[in-house]
Amino acid sequence: MTTPDDPSRGVRAATVFVHPDADVLAQLVALVDAGDLHVEIARRAPLGELPAIHAEAEAGRVHGKVVVVQSAR
Repeated sequence: MTTPDDPSRGVRAATVFVHPDADVLAQLVALVDAGDLHVEIARRAPLGELPAIHAEAEAGRVHGKVVVVQSAR
């Protein structure tokens, strides 16, 4: 089943299948903890900035990961 796009709102979609594997995740965590794997977090941004973040990424202006957080109510 494909994931629907919504061009009228500028939404593109992709279907991603992931096989959860606790052992592999534990290995990745160990690499991060040991300092052998670095995940660059460019910034943290509120959920409301998601459209702007997508535009920045499409323009090639996002380097590293952006952690999107939902603000507390």
